[in-house]
Amino acid sequence: MASSMAVKRVIILGIDGAGAFVSEADTPYIDVLLLGGAKTNHAQTVFPSNSGECWGSLLHGVTPERHESHLNIKMEQNYPIASDAPSLFQIISEAKPNSQMASFVSWKPIQTGIIEENESVYKYAAPDEELVPAIVAYIRNNPDFELLFVQLDDVDAAGHQHGYGSEEYLKAISRADKQIGEISKAILNAGMLEDSLIIVTTDHGGGGLDAFNHGSDHPKDMTIFWGCRGSGVQSEADLVGLTIMDTAAVVLSALGLPVPGNWDAKLPNGLLVKTGQR
Repeated sequence: MASSMAVKRVIILGIDGAGAFVSEADTPYIDVLLLGGAKTNHAQTVFPSNSGECWGSLLHGVTPERHESHLNIKMEQNYPIASDAPSLFQIISEAKPNSQMASFVSWKPIQTGIIEENESVYKYAAPDEELVPAIVAYIRNNPDFELLFVQLDDVDAAGHQHGYGSEEYLKAISRADKQIGEISKAILNAGMLEDSLIIVTTDHGGGGLDAFNHGSDHPKDMTIFWGCRGSGVQSEADLVGLTIMDTAAVVLSALGLPVPGNWDAKLPNGLLVKTGQR
């Protein structure tokens, strides 16, 4: 029933550079977390398949040409440039002025080049092994947050160092899976599992034209894993054609907010009961 869906918050757990290789690695914690949810190994990211463009499109719901976050990152400027395409954080804070949100990342340019300066958003940047305990503490101490964004970076680093799809790279995905397990345990212990929408995804893959890099339009670079779970999520939803941008539409819809008409993002057909999608 549509009325039974009650999502108080959305949690986005992002694994940088994992592409569709998640299906090749040992990921028991992600597997359990997404049981009964919806997932695909065939979602597509944006071109060029680089972190600035990709995370920017996930958080802004538009193509890289429109959010221009990558330009911010390359020029090392603070926000804003693309005022016509505000991020999820900006949209939520304007719609709900007292909302609490947080962004925990290992790759710091996300905080300065992609997410606007906003007093509603707590920002924390640190290496993955320091990031996860900080996320656990935040979940425990902030029961009323509405959006939490997480970016773990070690998988992408392993791809650049050892090659995307290599044994060391797949082991890095398994380590990230364990960290997602720690975060999931914190969500469960805080009593947030049943009234949260949790998204697990990645920004890009790699190894398409160059075993140690990404950025091209090769399927290995462009194809990504995407999954979500929560009250009202339909496991049989049609995720064919899902793009990284659509994540933004899922977030706003789950929180009961309208998706901007000028976005490139669209809500996957039948994913959320609450939306009344057929």
